[in-house]
Amino acid sequence: MRALKSEVTKFNISISAVAPGITTTPILGVAQGIASPEEEARKLRKTGVAVNEPEEIANVVVYLFGEGMKANGKGLLIQAGRVANWEAGLAKSRKMWMGIEQLDLLKGKGPRAVSEKL
Repeated sequence: MRALKSEVTKFNISISAVAPGITTTPILGVAQGIASPEEEARKLRKTGVAVNEPEEIANVVVYLFGEGMKANGKGLLIQAGRVANWEAGLAKSRKMWMGIEQLDLLKGKGPRAVSEKL
């Protein structure tokens, strides 16, 4: 997604990612032989595991569609209906995990610049 987000805007296309955690779907509980996904979701929630409902995932997808081009490059993690944009957090902390020297090179501020777009 990160590699494509700059390229697809030329065609008025936005690209984003939705990363739901455990979600109540027919596959939930199948391996354990549980009678219903809802029953397995209840058991997981009792132990503190975050479980999404399908509607929560659908709401996030509808939100991204509504954002249009503003959704370009968003990566949304969904846990028990709570949503976090992990891409925004990565961008804000880039200096920490990449290092200032590497970031400057990537942004084109050095003898071996990689990209002018960042």
